[in-house]
Amino acid sequence: MQSEIYHNTLIYNSQLVDKSFINNFSLNDGIVVYEVIRIIEGIPLFFEEHLMRLHFSANLTGNKIVMSDSEVSHSIHQLIIENQIFTGNIKLMLQFKNNGLVSFYCFFIKHNYPTDLQYENGVIVKLFQTERQNPNAKLINSNYKKETDLFINESLIYEALLVNKNGWVTEGSKSNVFFIKGNLLFTAPKSMILSGITRKFVLKSAHLSYIDVIEECVNQKDIQFYDAAFISGTSPKILPISSIENVSYNVNNPILRKMMADYNEEIENYIRKNV
Repeated sequence: MQSEIYHNTLIYNSQLVDKSFINNFSLNDGIVVYEVIRIIEGIPLFFEEHLMRLHFSANLTGNKIVMSDSEVSHSIHQLIIENQIFTGNIKLMLQFKNNGLVSFYCFFIKHNYPTDLQYENGVIVKLFQTERQNPNAKLINSNYKKETDLFINESLIYEALLVNKNGWVTEGSKSNVFFIKGNLLFTAPKSMILSGITRKFVLKSAHLSYIDVIEECVNQKDIQFYDAAFISGTSPKILPISSIENVSYNVNNPILRKMMADYNEEIENYIRKNV
């Protein structure tokens, strides 16, 4: 855990501490739910949506968050001011220990945002055969992270798309995935994935633009039949996919580009309202 903390100061149980304070802390005790929130101009982007999902993840594991949303918000702003970092990613973690105690952590992590060129030309992704247990909850799973990160690094790709035992493409290792064919937008059903905050805004944009959304998985053997594809998430926002395996896609698809423009407008509006 300590290696993940980007700066020396973090929040532990609503108190500012040095990261050396948690040297001997183990995340293997109990269950850990988490969220990653993007900070833009010192504003935690879509804070309310992330807190709702944090509560949802805790509830799915049979636990309850005892901190108020205002306490979590205060911790985030305290961390931003203390570190004087106004752009980046903050990780929130709640550890429900086997002895009944609950620990709260809040700290900056390293971020990797796409370049302008990647937004323009798209990114390369590949298929990875694996499934997440309890996919609806955002849980710490060290083995899953190691496996997917290793595959991404060794394959020299931006993201791995998960494929289950039946050959269905469900989601990215750290993102949601969408496919476009004609005026139809395809994405895995909510029951099979961790439904991202950005995904929610994509569905909203599609509804307002009269684009039909088909919530069903694409099979890995059918990926060549789609016009375009993209991933969505906290760090990538909406990012075109240029190819999956040996299948190339149109990164300038008009529906894709509209989704990108609409989401950027959502971000601008949220920042403007919360300055």
